[in-house]
Amino acid sequence: MPRFSSEEIDQIDQLWRSLPAGHMWTGWATVGHPPDTVWIYRSRAHWRRFPLTRTKTGYALGDDQGRLFREAATLEDLLKAVEAVPQLRVADQD
Repeated sequence: MPRFSSEEIDQIDQLWRSLPAGHMWTGWATVGHPPDTVWIYRSRAHWRRFPLTRTKTGYALGDDQGRLFREAATLEDLLKAVEAVPQLRVADQD
């Protein structure tokens, strides 16, 4: 599996920092050095943790169970994929 370059990590950070206050994407963290996974965090009703990995053609976003959920060709497409994940139902939040 390809690893993230330092330039890609910088791009993820810039993309995250460009979001408005209160956006559902609340943070991110890397795993490994160089990182092979970036964890994407979402807020409250949207709270979940999603693993982002590199592929030969872009990026793969897993669901909160680690299963492949979406693939994105660019980091901008990644943001759309993160936003497309439905919020938790009230029953799921207990």
